Amino acid sequence: MNLIIKPLDVVLRWALIALAIFMVMTVTWQVFSRYALRAPSSLTEEIARFQLIWLGLLGAVYTFRNRMHVGIDILVSPLKGKKRLAAEIFALAAMIVFAAMILIYGGSKLVALTYELNQTSAALGVKVAYVYSIIPISGVLIVLYAVHYILDIIIHGRIHKPSEVDHELDVGASGTKD
Repeated sequence: MNLIIKPLDVVLRWALIALAIFMVMTVTWQVFSRYALRAPSSLTEEIARFQLIWLGLLGAVYTFRNRMHVGIDILVSPLKGKKRLAAEIFALAAMIVFAAMILIYGGSKLVALTYELNQTSAALGVKVAYVYSIIPISGVLIVLYAVHYILDIIIHGRIHKPSEVDHELDVGASGTKD
């Protein structure tokens, strides 16, 4: 499973960095063209909106991967040992069900519908299905990470904390920090 997870972590991290940099450039150009040139670009507003969609959903995947997502652990935190592990597995299984039903299934239906209707964006003329394709993609990534965590709990009997995942992301193939 680590053969899939490690490269996926790197791709996800660089995709988020690239999207964030590109979004800053896009919005900066929008502001400059609007106020300095007095001729606002109609393309940049739509590009920024699409970037925000992708950045938000991929950011949610990254947050889930790093175990930094919001969770209500009032019932789980007092648990110890096997009860705690079982509660973690249950929570991750619930995430898998949510991601599979809402993001993968529902997102795929949305992508298929907008593709069938040939819905395009106003300024760019891009098929909206391509923009919405990040919904099922993010669902698949969340399911992969959740399965990875469940397997880690079952095989190693441990729960990843955010600091452990961050360290794991910084360790290269040699086992040392990059």
